[in-house]
Amino acid sequence: MERRERPETPEEKRERLRREAMLKYYKPLSSSPEEKVAIPTPFGAVSLPLPERPTMAPPEPPEIDDRRMAALRHVVAIDLSGIVGWIPVVGDVVADVVEDLHGSELHRILTPEEYDRYLVEDKVAPSFIAMIRTFMKVPLKGE
Repeated sequence: MERRERPETPEEKRERLRREAMLKYYKPLSSSPEEKVAIPTPFGAVSLPLPERPTMAPPEPPEIDDRRMAALRHVVAIDLSGIVGWIPVVGDVVADVVEDLHGSELHRILTPEEYDRYLVEDKVAPSFIAMIRTFMKVPLKGE
C-alpha cells in the first residue's frame, strides 16, 4: 500500500519559500542550512541565525461603550484642530480654543483613572492613539 503525504499548508509553504529565498542569497555555514547563514562583509563573513518571524498575537481591541465613544469623538476633534492651526494669523488661536474646549469635555466624560492615564499617553502619541492605549490599559468597569 502506497503512503500519501499530507498536503502542505499555506503557512508551511510560506515558511519553506522564505527559507529557500534566504538560502538563495546567503551561503550556509554548516551542513544544516537551518542553523546559520554567512553574510559576507568587508571585514570577513558574519554568521547569523536565520531570522524567525515572531509568533505574537495582535492585541485585543478595547471595549467601547457610549461614554468611551463620546470621548473618542472629542479626541478626534482635538487631533483635527491641528489642521485649523495652519491657517495664517488666527489659526493657532482657534486651534487652541477648540483643543481646550474638547479637553474640558474629556475631563468631564472620563473617570479620574482614565483621565490620568490619558494625560500620560498623550505626551508620546496623537490624541486618538493615546485614548485607545488608555482604554486598553484601563479596563471598563461595570456601571
